[in-house]
Amino acid sequence: MVGSTTKTYSQDILAEKINRDQAGATLINVLVDISKKHPARIYFMSEWLNEMVVDETMIDKSLEQVLEDFFYNKELDYVKLNVNTIIIFKNPERAKIKRAVLSEATRTKRTIHNVVVGSVKPNQLKSGVFKIFGQVVDAKSQTILAGATIWVPELSKGVNSGIDGKFELELPAGQSLISINYASYEEKIFSLDVNGSGELKIELEETPRMLNEVVIVDKSTKDILTTSIGKLSLSMREIKRAPTFLGEADIIRQIQILPGVTTVGEAASGFNVRGGSVDQNLILYEGMPVFNSSHLFGFFSAFNAEAVRDATFYKGGVPAEFGGRVSSVLDIQAREGGLDKWQMSGGIGLVSTNGMVSGPIKKDRTSVITSFRTTYSNWLLNTVKSNYLSVNQSKVNFYDGTVKVSHLIGPKTKLALSGYLSADKFRLRSDSTYSWNTGLMSLKISHAFNQALSSSIMLGYGNYNYIVSSLNTFDGFNLFYKINYPVVKATFNLKKGNHELNFGADGTYYAFQPGKLVPSSPQSSKIFKEIENQRSLEAAFFAGDQFSLSDRIHMETGIRFSTFMTFGEDSIYQYKAGEPREPGSILGVRYVAPGSIASSFHNLEPRLGIRFNVDEWTTLKLGYNRMSQYLHLVTNTTAITPIDIWQPSGPYFKPQVGNQVSIGFFKTSKNRTYEIATEAYWKVIQNIVEFKDGAKLILNDLIETDLLQGRGRMYGIETQLTKQKGTLTGSMSYSYSRSFRTVSNSQNLGAINDGIEYPSNFDQPHVVNVNWKYSFSKRHFFTGSFTYRTGRPITIPTYAFTVDNFTVTSFSARNQYKIPDYHRLDVAFVIEGNHKRKKLWDGTWTLSVYNLYGRKNPYSVFFNEVKSGILRPYQLAIIGVPLPSLSYTFKL
Repeated sequence: MVGSTTKTYSQDILAEKINRDQAGATLINVLVDISKKHPARIYFMSEWLNEMVVDETMIDKSLEQVLEDFFYNKELDYVKLNVNTIIIFKNPERAKIKRAVLSEATRTKRTIHNVVVGSVKPNQLKSGVFKIFGQVVDAKSQTILAGATIWVPELSKGVNSGIDGKFELELPAGQSLISINYASYEEKIFSLDVNGSGELKIELEETPRMLNEVVIVDKSTKDILTTSIGKLSLSMREIKRAPTFLGEADIIRQIQILPGVTTVGEAASGFNVRGGSVDQNLILYEGMPVFNSSHLFGFFSAFNAEAVRDATFYKGGVPAEFGGRVSSVLDIQAREGGLDKWQMSGGIGLVSTNGMVSGPIKKDRTSVITSFRTTYSNWLLNTVKSNYLSVNQSKVNFYDGTVKVSHLIGPKTKLALSGYLSADKFRLRSDSTYSWNTGLMSLKISHAFNQALSSSIMLGYGNYNYIVSSLNTFDGFNLFYKINYPVVKATFNLKKGNHELNFGADGTYYAFQPGKLVPSSPQSSKIFKEIENQRSLEAAFFAGDQFSLSDRIHMETGIRFSTFMTFGEDSIYQYKAGEPREPGSILGVRYVAPGSIASSFHNLEPRLGIRFNVDEWTTLKLGYNRMSQYLHLVTNTTAITPIDIWQPSGPYFKPQVGNQVSIGFFKTSKNRTYEIATEAYWKVIQNIVEFKDGAKLILNDLIETDLLQGRGRMYGIETQLTKQKGTLTGSMSYSYSRSFRTVSNSQNLGAINDGIEYPSNFDQPHVVNVNWKYSFSKRHFFTGSFTYRTGRPITIPTYAFTVDNFTVTSFSARNQYKIPDYHRLDVAFVIEGNHKRKKLWDGTWTLSVYNLYGRKNPYSVFFNEVKSGILRPYQLAIIGVPLPSLSYTFKL
């Protein structure tokens, strides 16, 4: 060892500067010189430092900076005991991490790419810290991959690629390992020999290997230990490989089999999250709210998988930038076209076909991607049969299309214009025609001011409308409904030290046409009727922060202040105080002038997430959400339909306010083969909307007389075991959850079930999901999924009696009975084309069977009167037979 004298050193030894005379000397000589010049104690082993030479770049640097530069990527470290004593010692942890990464890469047969960055002069030892400038792109299309994670495992640090795919990373001289991750792409590992500053181009390939039915990973680390509680990211590539319904890859159906998520059955639009209703889920496409997420009454998702880049699903731990719904958020981002060459892909199945084209308008600057999907599914209606409705010879069709144009204005600024259009039409034989349409458009500009601060500003416009038409000469009609909603949102992201700040504001203006009935001909007996238009504004300011309190504790905090206002021109009916709101209790009408505020609401919505790392393999998480919802879906059916209506909050409808607390336990095996995740939650929602018995909801200008508001209470626990590696991979999950509602006799406005708590329509206590994939080879997979859930609650007639030859039916209390349990098995066999990089096209065959053992799962139970006062129950099954499908997809 080398040590100095024991005299006191008045100045902090680490603050000692390197002078010009010491340039070119070994570090050992510099340390000895410092200890002699200013008596101090510096302890070290000479053989550890004998190859380290101080160069000219270190002149005027402090000893602390020089030691950091030399030890940055080595097993060495130092500790300061006091101002004049330093001990240099070996710290093997960095080397252990590096060896673990290399070992895992070798075990999984991944290639380590060796790259030399910078240059070194002959006979000069490498030292110092250098900047690596890089860009991440798609290997085939050269599409920019913004948001990719560049991670240095041995240093526990990393950066994300910017809007132009570029990044900047500081690395020490010598060998460094970096891994690059991006959703739906194969991880790439580089061993960099850093001799100086330089540039690095990283090309990622879409992953050619099957992981799970739906890969649920954090985009940056692919580790359940580091994600926010309740946050899931979905891989579109794996969704396409899962068993499908008639060959259609469907993001909504895959969400429905996640823990804590259910649906009321086939032909049911949307999904229910932790006992909530469908309207309590915020669905965003390119930042724009979507009011209808399905085609064909729920059989197919409204989103073409070919046009979707990735999707993030939040059922807890919702960031402050999202609001307006109280149960969950599904954030869908569209793909971008390549900047280097044109590509084409498509698919054909038994009921639909789709195509996608993308490429550069101007190479390296402007790209476009467009997709289209349509159906020829009328034959499908022949499989839908029941005891009370025949749909033979009915007609159904739908289409959807997307377009996205991206333009790099400069190295730090990108402009993106996105459009989405979908249309459905369904006609019963000799009956009404139902048509519904969605149109979305958004313009987004993203700008990186520097490495720390970036922003995005979005302007958008959305439209949702439906028409119900009957051409019958004597009672024909056209019923119109429409929502128009322009949107603006500004978001800023700031990285400052240990903090990642996210803040901004958003606003949405809603123009509702709640209903207009127009006779279809002069001979029609229908009478013209129109409900007054409704106008409202929802706005919010939000801020969030992510930071670490220590190596073990990570915090995510947020606050959202939301406000909602309704405007005239409007006529508000006044009712007698202390009496239920009924048409007979109207006192008069209050008129609100055009542009005047009719009602306003304000809510503060705090968010909190805590992650505690028990050890390297175990994490505990805690989350709290408070969210407000100002729009209510008005329906008197369990499964929503495209012709339900949305009711804004107002004088008689308070906004829903949800509070959710969740706690989770997450653990992985040491080799990351197995993962277990368990979450428990408690959720209370105030001001939920329920309909009165016998309510009339369409074209009702006194709708407040048929609706009541109450309280929802939900709780449950969700557990999932996942196997991520090996020939057989998959997951098993079990959820126990309860969902109740109470509509009491508050202020004499009415009650449901005499004010006693009752199960909600979405109370399904037991849910089991099993998903698997067996790899016969790198190109052949057998996949499957099994789902079981408790039958949902219903209200049934319990007895009937006759009075003066008139039959009176008495019903049970609301939702006191359940339909039979639901279970279904789906399987698929996937054959992918070869995985060579140079080939004319990629092709994939998928043979799947939906409902393999032909379970006649009840969608509903209804009752027919077979004799006076005698009711017989019937069970409606939408899909009661095995449905095979064969589809082929290709990519040029």
